Amino acid sequence: MKISAYILSIVLLLCGCSSMPDNLAKIDCLPEISPDYIGVTIPAGMAPLNFYIDNDSIDRLYVIVRGENGEELRSQGAYADFDIEEWHSLTRNNINSSLQVTVRARKEGEWIEYKSFPIFVSGDAIDEWGVTYRLIPPGYETYGLMGLYQRDLSNFEEKPIIENKHVDGDCMNCHTTNRTDHTHFTFHIRGEHGATVIGHNGQIDILSPRNQELGGGMVYPFWHPSGKYVAYSTNQTHQNFHQLRDRRVEVYDDKSDIIIYNPATQQIMLDSIVATKEHLENYPVFSPDGKWLYFCSANRVDSIWKQYKDVKYNICRISFDEKTGKLGNQVDTIINARQSGKSANMPRLSYDGRFMLYTISDYGCFPIWHPEADLWMMDLNSGATYPLADANSADAESFHNWNLNSRWILFTSRRDDGLYTQLYFAHIDKNGKASKPFRLPQKNPKEYDIESVYSFNTPDFAKSPIDLEKRDIYQRLKNTERRNTTLISRSSFR
Repeated sequence: MKISAYILSIVLLLCGCSSMPDNLAKIDCLPEISPDYIGVTIPAGMAPLNFYIDNDSIDRLYVIVRGENGEELRSQGAYADFDIEEWHSLTRNNINSSLQVTVRARKEGEWIEYKSFPIFVSGDAIDEWGVTYRLIPPGYETYGLMGLYQRDLSNFEEKPIIENKHVDGDCMNCHTTNRTDHTHFTFHIRGEHGATVIGHNGQIDILSPRNQELGGGMVYPFWHPSGKYVAYSTNQTHQNFHQLRDRRVEVYDDKSDIIIYNPATQQIMLDSIVATKEHLENYPVFSPDGKWLYFCSANRVDSIWKQYKDVKYNICRISFDEKTGKLGNQVDTIINARQSGKSANMPRLSYDGRFMLYTISDYGCFPIWHPEADLWMMDLNSGATYPLADANSADAESFHNWNLNSRWILFTSRRDDGLYTQLYFAHIDKNGKASKPFRLPQKNPKEYDIESVYSFNTPDFAKSPIDLEKRDIYQRLKNTERRNTTLISRSSFR
């Protein structure tokens, strides 16, 4: 019985392979594949770039991928579904070269062949094991089912880091590691089981969600490269809802300051130079050498819900002393976006210290719902600034990060449908120029596009898989016991 079944499967396979006619109608145009992988640059060893053609009159594809050395990879079916090991072999054998992809499609019973297109294989690897991100439904009034997840970049395996269904549906956000290494991590939970969770030096602290003296939570974190400090902003955040399709919600801060937390002492250091009454300070990040703290700053307005379009952020920096944990005395403006009537947010410095990636939008500090939001780059050697033209789209780009070798970025984009944020990657060359980005590959992209109801949020690269004792963390979060923090003012620690 087993032998007969095996023979039958071989016969069916041969029949499927032999269904390709010799007299193909060749057309001089590129296929409209989804996701759009035409002309993208990828690293070797990435998960296969499976794709489909969104056209009801096309019921079958036959795809050939050729390397410059003559090696071929083929796939046929309702969508291009490449074998993982064969894809890895093909890309690794064509590093610093290109693959030529030929798509044949059966349309209304007749086969056609489209114009071939290239996929470039970079010599720069993504050395990280994978990526982490939050998945969240695009809702506003309730959190819904969400969680923090990790994905192996070499295949399609996705696993939860932690999910809110185990803590009564509370909101989880901003999972952040130190230089992609999860031996130091932090994330925040809002709701009944609110807490700030910090992992450091082999232990996990469950902190009170807010310091009573401070009056706010600890959000938008960034680790000092030494692992001794975490910079946060503490915000009083609100939402407004629009009646326009492309601007559904506006998130803004009525008050925000920068704080620096020391996990070893549970002390929050609040320095008035980055916690002013006149300004809104947000999105702190340390420089790769740890000597500078970058952040965003806007002038406060009299009525934020009436004047939210007048709130425009600059990117600033101040010196930082790792030994003492003290900030300097002078704040310098690095990106003066207000001068041109814009708002600059989310600074992220490449780990080699060469570039700074940030977002430019018309106003505010939450550009994820701003269709005009684009990625910009600053050359930290020359001071030149420019948009990442080849990576940007007509819709919102936001929430970006670098990989450790500073040759790849990831970011979220609404370019596919204007509603859901998807995860994209782009190569950055030595001159700071971006390649055409590619979307995170999915095993069955057609099924994914139809069935997925989640947006990607706050993504980052992951050096290795994250394996938390989730049951212990869930139990500790449901327990009301929290570790309190101590607020130290500037006069106390300077």
